[in-house]
This record gives sequence, structure tokens and C-alpha cells, in this order.
Amino acid sequence: MKLVLISDSWSPLIGGGQKLFWELASRLVKDHHCQITVLTRALRYEGKVFAKKETYFNHRLQIIRLGPALGFFNLFGRICFTIQSSFYALKFRPDIYLASTWLPAFSLQLIKLFKKTPVVLVAIGFGSRLRWLERLITQKFKYNLVITDDWTFKDAKFIPNGVDLPRHQAGLPKHKSFTFLTIARNEPRKGIPILLKAFDQVKKQFPQSRLRLFGPGFTTISRSELDQELFKAHCLVLPSLAEGHPLVLFEAWVHHLPVITTSVGSVSQFVNGDNGYLVPAGDVQALARTMKLAIQNPSLAVMGQNGYQLVSRHYSWAKTITQYHQALSKVRP
Repeated sequence: MKLVLISDSWSPLIGGGQKLFWELASRLVKDHHCQITVLTRALRYEGKVFAKKETYFNHRLQIIRLGPALGFFNLFGRICFTIQSSFYALKFRPDIYLASTWLPAFSLQLIKLFKKTPVVLVAIGFGSRLRWLERLITQKFKYNLVITDDWTFKDAKFIPNGVDLPRHQAGLPKHKSFTFLTIARNEPRKGIPILLKAFDQVKKQFPQSRLRLFGPGFTTISRSELDQELFKAHCLVLPSLAEGHPLVLFEAWVHHLPVITTSVGSVSQFVNGDNGYLVPAGDVQALARTMKLAIQNPSLAVMGQNGYQLVSRHYSWAKTITQYHQALSKVRP
């Protein structure tokens, strides 16, 4: 199967979407004998330029960067890529064109004007403040298939994300003081102001407790350092106002870490009273109250163990990408 994948957010950007698409592209090539061309943007990130073509797996996976190397949020760069990728994609003769949300979905619509090749949208990253744009792209545009990680999205194929088990299974000693960990980008829908207000209340009753924040816009650390933080913390807090299926949820559980998270997107499909706590999105009081409960819960570590059992038995990247391959194999013009 030959695929062209259009995504405007590739490495060096860090996030669940980038992780998903790398796993999707690389495992479809390695495990399912696909040939994939990724069309993405040339980027300027932290003073460096990322514009060179990359190839992997004996050239069966190639990454082609288009447009001027600008910052990811540069509006001109985003619009330029949307148009340029559409016409550049016409050079290829794939079995399927895929695109990620949001702007690359417009690229698929332009491609449809010139080719009858099937088009597939991978609808992830829900929660944009531009809700009208989400509705337009997912409800008004036509595709041969829509795949999503958000089970609340109707008329789409729901495929949950996967996770890799950490290389070193032996847990490190926990921090001496009870430590909450949050891993997120510093953007409005991640709910960080809600978390900070809640933690202020927690500190009044438990002054020794700590909150550690990592991610773009906060402190960035290496993958190995993040693994250590996940092992050493006592509880992950995910205060998002909107999500599809946050990868960090599974990443916490493979490190035996219990979670406190908001009941948004697909989260409630996985989190229950055995492996974590669910709170309403945007509710400072509920979040503060639940964080206090976690500190006082003598069986908190058991929740983390239950989460580990769930993901280690049922959710892996290999299983996730197999579901993608099965779904894509059924697509017809």
C-alpha cells in the first residue's frame, strides 16, 4: 500500500500528534510493508532550521518539507503549506491520501478536485477555540474514511492510541515530598491556570506537596529524564479543558503512575475509580478536592498498578497501527 500523509506539525515539534504520526508512518512501513511519503512544513524552531528531506527504511519512508522555514504558528507559513502541499501531492500516485487535522484537511479537499484517489482524515487534537472550523472540517467536508482518537466523534472510526513500555521497568524511589506531575504544552485548552489555582488550595493544607510542570512553554527535558520523572512522581494531573485521547494518560500508567484527569474526549473510556480520578473540566474546587484525596489515599499506588495492567495487556503501538492498517486496507474509491 502506498500512502501520502500530509501533516503540518512534524518533528521537531513535541506532542501526542507528532508521536502518533511517527508511530503510524514508521510501523506501517516496518510491520505492514507500506511505502509512505510524508509532506510536512519546513520549520524554524528554537533557533534551528528544519528543511532537509529525510529518508528511512531503505527509502520506503521519506519526509519532504515544503515552504519557507518559519515558526509553526506563523499564519503565512500555515496557509502557504496548505496550498503548496495540495499541488505537490499531485506528483504522486498513492493508493490513499491521508491528512491530519486541521488545515491539512483543506489540502485533501483541493486534491479531490484533481484526483479520484481515496482521501482519509485522521481527526485528532480536538478542542480548538475555532469550533466553527472543527465543524466545517469534520462535518461538511467529504472523505472516504475518518479515523479519530475521540470516541465522542460520531460517524468516524475510533482507534485508541498506543504506548511503549519503558525500557527499564524497575521503578525509581519516589520524591520525598508528595509530587504531582503535569506534562503538557502551555496553551489554553490544557487548563494550566485551573491547575495552578487548585494547587494553591492544596498547598494550604499540605504545604510540603509539590507540582512539577514539563512540556513546551514550561521546562523541556529529554525522554530519559521524563521517564525518571514519571517513575518518581506520585500522581499525574491532566487538567485539560478539551482533549481527544491524550497520550500522556497511557504514558503515566506504563510508569505505574495513578492519574487525576478531566472527563473530556475519550478519557472517561479508560479512567475509572480503580486506576485514577475523574473531575469535571474547569472546576477548580473539584480538582483541588481530588488532589487532596490523592495525597491522603493509602492505596494510591494500587491505582497506578491497575493502570499499568490495563495498558500493558490491551494497548500497544503495534495493536494501534494494526487497526489503522486494517481500516485503511478497506478504503475504496
